[in-house]
Amino acid sequence: MDFQDIILKLDRYWAKQGCALLPPGGAVRRAPGGQLCLAGAAGCAALPPDGLEGRYRYRVVLDPAPAGVRRVFLDSLRAAGLDRSEHDVRWLAFDGEAGTGWEILLDGLPLARFIYLPAPAGAGFRPAAAEIVTGLERLALVSQRKKRAADLCWSRRLTYGELHGGEGQ
Repeated sequence: MDFQDIILKLDRYWAKQGCALLPPGGAVRRAPGGQLCLAGAAGCAALPPDGLEGRYRYRVVLDPAPAGVRRVFLDSLRAAGLDRSEHDVRWLAFDGEAGTGWEILLDGLPLARFIYLPAPAGAGFRPAAAEIVTGLERLALVSQRKKRAADLCWSRRLTYGELHGGEGQ
């Protein structure tokens, strides 16, 4: 499965979960207390300090987080073509400035960050929101069984390296 197929499969999966798909940089306004489910792939101008390597992220915001949200995330990996029976997926708990959650490792390397976001002050009691950010290069490297990002198939006729001028060597 090529890189853009992974993004399309994630888009389809999260749309079926009721998420609105947003283009990179898309902004949203909503009424306080309303439910929100957003998903979409985004490029990074600079590498953020989230421990995920690469240029592309897939971000999902679920507010409030549904029951079984960890299972929902794992199902998204299956939808993107990852056979979990072939890989070691580990959840490492952390408590950071943005909230508490997990770093998800795939075969020992960072794949995603899963964070429960605190409710805004004055919002009363409501379930926490969840933000999931997945490193798309890591997912594609595992899916395509490649060692270097430059060798990833972006589409049938184009590699990641060709698209980005040899980056990811």
